[in-house]
Amino acid sequence: ITETTPPPPCPTPSLPDELPAHILRDVAVADVGDFVRLSLVCKHFAYLVAIEQRIWKRVCLGSEFGFTQVPRHWQKGVEWEELEVQEEADEDGLLVSMRELEERRRADALSFTVSLHDPAVYPTWKHMFRNRPRIRFNGCYISTVNYVRSGQASTNQATWGGAPVLIVTYYRYLRFFRDGTTISLLTTTSPIDVVHHLTPELLQLHREAPHSHLPSAVMHQALKGRWRQSSALDHPDNTDPKDQEADLYVETEGVGSKYMYRMDLSLRSAGKGTRNNKIIWRSFYSYNKLTDDWAEFQLKNDKPFFFSRVKSYGVGESA
Repeated sequence: ITETTPPPPCPTPSLPDELPAHILRDVAVADVGDFVRLSLVCKHFAYLVAIEQRIWKRVCLGSEFGFTQVPRHWQKGVEWEELEVQEEADEDGLLVSMRELEERRRADALSFTVSLHDPAVYPTWKHMFRNRPRIRFNGCYISTVNYVRSGQASTNQATWGGAPVLIVTYYRYLRFFRDGTTISLLTTTSPIDVVHHLTPELLQLHREAPHSHLPSAVMHQALKGRWRQSSALDHPDNTDPKDQEADLYVETEGVGSKYMYRMDLSLRSAGKGTRNNKIIWRSFYSYNKLTDDWAEFQLKNDKPFFFSRVKSYGVGESA
């Protein structure tokens, strides 16, 4: 064999289509990103990744990455506590437990997802997975804010010019988990020193310890929170499913025990090749639990969040 020897033919086309499709389905269930990257192996795999709708349907409806697991209602408390178990009345006025209510909601989400597989909305399952609004769990969303402010003028008469101009940079981090919890962090520390520490374990470690632990000391400022994505119930007047599901609601702890923050956000896409990699602000509130008052923050300097993949997160574990 020399450099001029032509490469041997790819052996996978000689296999029955069911066998490669079964292998690709198992890979897709484990990690959709790895499944898509298999299209680079050979033309046969590229063809199966592009047209095998049974695999994409399994991804969209499955419990691993599927849309039926997206929280459309609050799943946890702001401090990650379990919600109170109580009974609610259904449409017929009969009392149902929260567990049964969750099962009904999951069944409704499944039927709604199937109904969206329509030429007018999402013509293929692959198109649905790529374009339907969804949170990504294998990384975090980062907002980088730069603004200019004046510094203190020098008292030295020999100094030329007026007050110095300072460029201030800070970051907001949001990491979402599949169980409806989130971690929020506002800090001046750059992403390279933060993203690998955005874990529930380190957050809890710094809550319980009387002092900070290096190198994850930045997690001492992290806040617990919860999140949910919007549904048709939040936008009864909007008939476009894509717009109905694009909004995001995040509630986190405040600076003290009597405060809570609420962020109203929306999912967007930036760039041609990626989807759901941008979150824009709609509003930002502070809630006083003692006085039942809401105060709105001005979004003068705040910028959109952009998704950054973090390999150490894997496919995104639950909190």
